[in-house]
Amino acid sequence: MDLLKPKDGYSIFQAAQRITPNVIMFLPRNVNLNQVEELSWLSSPPLMLEIEENYWEGYFKGITIYFGASAHR
Repeated sequence: MDLLKPKDGYSIFQAAQRITPNVIMFLPRNVNLNQVEELSWLSSPPLMLEIEENYWEGYFKGITIYFGASAHR
């Protein structure tokens, strides 16, 4: 999460949370999922989390993370 540019993933997540607790993030396939899970734990109260792997024509392309009520699609 800290390698995302121009802002790190933590800053982006915090900015989104100021608008809504229901955040959806599309991240690179090599993102550290432990760091993603930390985002939900750091929220007060901790947010529900759902992780979805995204494939295009059989190739793993990225990960979509659903936080809050978005995780209950």
